[in-house]
Amino acid sequence: MKKYILSTLFFSLATTLTYAHEPYVAPLGYITSNTQIPVISAYAEQALQPEYALKQPTFNIIQPDQSKISIPSESDLKSVSLIDLPLPQKGTYQISSKVSFPLKYVQHNKEWKTFFDMPADKAKDIKERDYIIPSDFKKSPTPIEITREWSIQSYVSKEEISPLQSIIDAPIQVEFKTHPNNINAQQPIQITIKKSGQALKNPELVVRAQGQEEDDATHVTVDTNGLATLNFPHAGQYLVEVSEKFNKTAKPTNQYYTIISLGVQPATK
Repeated sequence: MKKYILSTLFFSLATTLTYAHEPYVAPLGYITSNTQIPVISAYAEQALQPEYALKQPTFNIIQPDQSKISIPSESDLKSVSLIDLPLPQKGTYQISSKVSFPLKYVQHNKEWKTFFDMPADKAKDIKERDYIIPSDFKKSPTPIEITREWSIQSYVSKEEISPLQSIIDAPIQVEFKTHPNNINAQQPIQITIKKSGQALKNPELVVRAQGQEEDDATHVTVDTNGLATLNFPHAGQYLVEVSEKFNKTAKPTNQYYTIISLGVQPATK
């Protein structure tokens, strides 16, 4: 009975984090004069509205002078992970961490779908779900296991905005043509998306304003050189999310996402 309960809890968490929730990191303020500032991270279904804490993340910080420090989360809260980020220098601090989650896939009707070992009476009808369970097969399948990894990133500037001289280490890298802490609403900016130094193939680029769910996301076109134009309609917080499009007919490999939180300033006259 205990094993079944644990399996059910794991399934619930896995499906929740896989389909509805994504991790992010964001400072309490993107531009400040403080000597330190809280930085929160969490899994959220609605963009930038925390619901589940990350599991003991460590945050990597590139300081304005390009020196690097690491700060482990010490929060025991269930809804968020939290650190105090010291700001001893003037300029822009780059914040990042990585979160990963194992996933199993099986091929069903010539399409690859995520697989969960779950009793049929605990799952929706197959027409209402995107995952597969053992009862969907006459013969038990042999799943393959991959890792889904998110690189979560953000920026905070103390008193002044300084150039970003280093690129945050991540499988999918996003380079801003405009400083990420100098973005105004209704003023288009350009970004370049790369993987292994080359333009990302088959990119999926979406933008969500604070509070928006996945279905509300704005999908942005990326050209063959990895160049995309972003236009934020109003001031506030946003998530910029980049990944490779999932090919249901190809055997799955490890999946990588980059999710960046931004604070967009009011439109200038």
